[in-house]
Amino acid sequence: MANGLGKRSGKLNIGRFMPPGYHKRPGEEYDVSKSEVVQWLIRQPSIQEYVWDQFKMSQDVFYNRATGKWQGVDYSDN
Repeated sequence: MANGLGKRSGKLNIGRFMPPGYHKRPGEEYDVSKSEVVQWLIRQPSIQEYVWDQFKMSQDVFYNRATGKWQGVDYSDN
């Protein structure tokens, strides 16, 4: 990419098909949990895959072979 940030994931192309929606409803305080835009995006499988890919690459989560589960590197059950 010309901006030097690297290649953009094709999984983000789903945004090209997003229907009209509010990110902040007129006359209301901003609340990301009420964003129609965010709600639509997080229902899209390609966005879910993209988010998961980002976490796997971040090294903030790891696969625990003993339990067969993924977990955060700083997780403590204490």
